[in-house]
Amino acid sequence: MIVLAVKTNGGVLTLHQGFATVFLIYSLFMALWGFFLYLRGSNPSPGYLGALVLDEGVAGVQGVIGLILLLQGHRPPDALHFLYGVLAVLALPVAYYLGTGGTDRRDSGIFGLAGLLLVGVAIRGTMTGGGG
Repeated sequence: MIVLAVKTNGGVLTLHQGFATVFLIYSLFMALWGFFLYLRGSNPSPGYLGALVLDEGVAGVQGVIGLILLLQGHRPPDALHFLYGVLAVLALPVAYYLGTGGTDRRDSGIFGLAGLLLVGVAIRGTMTGGGG
């Protein structure tokens, strides 16, 4: 299905907008889960860490789709859109680096904050991309 969407400009743009919504909702869920773990006094569970990897994957796919749009000649109305794309991809690896690799209660809070940052990035990305 993705291959079919890549054949037309409108389909790629629709795909990019759809993944933006997925990224926003999923990042919000990850932020809430991280804060819940932190407040409960727990370090990140293996399931939570795996879910963070999925969030990073969604950000990466969103970035690839954005690059396809760029190669097709589409440009966002605001150049800040590119900054938000880079932040979306780098936020979780930086959070992992700042923590202890997901082995401490503090890491739950760090990942929760990173998820909250990603929610803001997703909202601003939508606004600067012409969708808001």
